This record gives sequence, C-alpha cells and structure tokens, in this order.
Amino acid sequence: MKVEISDFNPRTWLKPYKRNNILHLSMMALFYHALSMALMYTGSFLAKSTIAGYETPDFPVSVALALSAGLLEESVFFGIPYFMTGNPVILFGAGMVWSSLHLFSYGVYSVETLAYGGFLLSIPHIFFSIRTWISGKGWFAIAFHSGWNFSFLIIYCMLGIRQCSIINDTHDVLNVIMAVAVGMIVYLAFKNKTRQINRFYYLIPVAVILVSLAILYVTGSF
Repeated sequence: MKVEISDFNPRTWLKPYKRNNILHLSMMALFYHALSMALMYTGSFLAKSTIAGYETPDFPVSVALALSAGLLEESVFFGIPYFMTGNPVILFGAGMVWSSLHLFSYGVYSVETLAYGGFLLSIPHIFFSIRTWISGKGWFAIAFHSGWNFSFLIIYCMLGIRQCSIINDTHDVLNVIMAVAVGMIVYLAFKNKTRQINRFYYLIPVAVILVSLAILYVTGSF
C-alpha cells in the first residue's frame, strides 16, 4: 500500500491526512508519538541538568485514570471544538491549553517540580489529534490516546517505576464518569451532523459533569 509521504511534512500538520485508513493512521500515530518520546526525554534531561534540585514530578495514576483520560481529554480539547467550529486553528489553541496543563503536577506549582517532559511529550500529540479529528476519525484518536496511556502505565508498573492499581480514589471514579458524559456529548454532536438531535439530550451528560465537578470541589480533589 502506498504511503503518503507528504503527511509527514510539517507544512501539512494542520491539514487532514491524505489517507485515513487504519494502517496510515497507525503509522502517523507512531510517528508523532516517537517525536513525543524524544522530546520528553530531552526535556527531562535538560531540566535535571539546568535546574538545581529538579525532580521529575510523580503522582499516582491508576488504570481507570489512564484509560478514561483518552476519552475525556480528546473529547474536551479536540472533539467538542471540532464539532463546534471544524477549524484546525481553534483546535490547535485548545490543544495548547491541554498541553500546558501537563506542566503542573498534582497541585504543585514551582520551577523545581513542573513537568517539562510531560509538556513536551504532549506537543506532537496535538498535531496527531487535530489531523485525526479533521480527517473524520476522532474515534481513532480516542482509542489510540487511551491505549498509549494504558500501555506505558503497564510497562512502568512492570519495571517498578510506578505502582499499579485499578482505581486509586474517588477522583478516579469521577474522572471515569465525566469521561463517559463528555463522550456522550461528542457522540450527540456527531449524530447531530446527520439528523437534528433534541437539545434536551445534552442536559443529561452536562448535569452529570457539573455534579461530578461539585463533588471534586467539595472533597478537595479538584
């Protein structure tokens, strides 16, 4: 099968893929995430070399959180903006907000604890997600994102870098609930492209998200 080499050219990184079959999407996903890994390790190395007392941030990540993050993050920062605007520049802006959030580790905001590696890791993924969504394959972006998170969590657990658990706390449970609710909103927006969806249906997942956020705020997990 012919490979569209032009899809690897940085000039095309805000444009749909020339091909959107599963094989080509997988190749592009691996390409962008190879860049992600290179940037992450380079960024972590430079941070440790230049910032006195720097420690790579570490916080508990469960299997539930790793899997649900793909659905939640892709839907909020790429799926919803895509169905609202369809503009790749808007998606890029939303992606940069998402990427910037990776700098901060579990509520600690100091130069010595910012996750520079995590921030750099996420940048190539922005372009992967943008191009996958505007190519009409948002489901693949969600599936790959969740699979990538899960695979690396399991590898880190097997190597003893992290401790594995299915669910850590209430925060993880609510994260799964919100991920499903946001996924429902994206699905409704997708269906709305072919037939008019009653707006009442959107109220259900929105209400679930608001209640979950309120619980996180009250319990101090937000």
